Amino acid sequence: MTNDRAVVTATPRVDLRIAAAFCGVVGLYDTLYVGLIFAGGPLIGPLNETLFPDFAVFYAGARAFFEGKVALVYDTDAFTRYQTELMAELRALEVRFRPFLYPPTWLLLVLPLGLLTMKGAAALFLALTAAAATLAAGWRRPLAWLAVLTSPAAVWVVLAGQNTFLSLALLYGGMRLLERSPLTAGILLGLLSYKPQVWILVPFALLAARQWWTLAAMAATIAVLVLASAVLFGSGIWWAFIDASRMAASPQAANEMFEQMYMHMTTLLAAARIVGLPPGVAGMIQLAGAALAVAAVWIAFRRHPSGEARTAVLIVATFLVSPYTLNYDLLLLMPAAVALFRRGAQAGFYPLERLLYVVLWLMPTFGMILNRLDLPIMPAVILLFGVVAWARLQAQSKVELPSAAAAG
Repeated sequence: MTNDRAVVTATPRVDLRIAAAFCGVVGLYDTLYVGLIFAGGPLIGPLNETLFPDFAVFYAGARAFFEGKVALVYDTDAFTRYQTELMAELRALEVRFRPFLYPPTWLLLVLPLGLLTMKGAAALFLALTAAAATLAAGWRRPLAWLAVLTSPAAVWVVLAGQNTFLSLALLYGGMRLLERSPLTAGILLGLLSYKPQVWILVPFALLAARQWWTLAAMAATIAVLVLASAVLFGSGIWWAFIDASRMAASPQAANEMFEQMYMHMTTLLAAARIVGLPPGVAGMIQLAGAALAVAAVWIAFRRHPSGEARTAVLIVATFLVSPYTLNYDLLLLMPAAVALFRRGAQAGFYPLERLLYVVLWLMPTFGMILNRLDLPIMPAVILLFGVVAWARLQAQSKVELPSAAAAG
């Protein structure tokens, strides 16, 4: 018998070495870029107006609880004023729209951070969530994971102070444990419900895969989180969240969010609006992408076994369904991109597939720049990656079915 190393021919080794060199150069630049920002050195790339703007929202929510002001969290105007009073750097920016767009379960999870200073809490939060992502998705291939940790997508997670490392840990961890430990998978995927735009297709995928124990564990986890948050914050906070969600979906709030965040947006809806299409047409394009995504997830999870390609299809579909994914959310795609690149290096690449990985890797930064130039390519690149993932999934099934027949 031959081992995996013997199967890798000279050409795959060249592909992997070139990829390692490319990721190494990008990673060194990203590390220097972030290090200079934190050290107050010269700026060698784009920057948000303030560090950790998204984490500041989480932190303010936790502080509001400890100050007896939790009722402010879902009152956008009052909560925005509270944040500017809490953090001097926001006062200088004259911030006018900083809503808490997460369910109360997220407030429950970040509550202990409100006992720390803002900078200390942000550092601890990023360290813990990056460690969780490493345990869930990266420890088996440390060099590949190092590339993910220093990728442009990770840079934007760190600078924004976002929770994408945690979402990555829960999503990849849950998908990886579906067959081996369905109850643990359900707990992880239930915790992921704190971010509805990432979690939204998970129940549908589990239903398609007939993962009944995982569905039950996920539902139980969500029920515990909802009950705990209602007990701690009062049941009224859930009604406030529902009202705030309804207001956030209004045309006025959607326009406000688009005007402030369009350069970071990765969605079909945003791309259509950036090129000047009417909101109604943009909405129809988003719905068409969502329908395609739902169909792909159903087929992938109904007909195919667990694996990296199936997880990649789910994550791509999530980006097509949600109208509110941003460039830092692209970190969710990076472990899948690494896995499918390795698959391509061994089985052969499709035409222009290598170029697709280069564009996808750099897209969190350059896609933002192109959005500002009215060239929104991010949804198209995500969709093309989804096509590759789908092709890999089909190829995997064609290999496994004859093998299963022979074994029988």
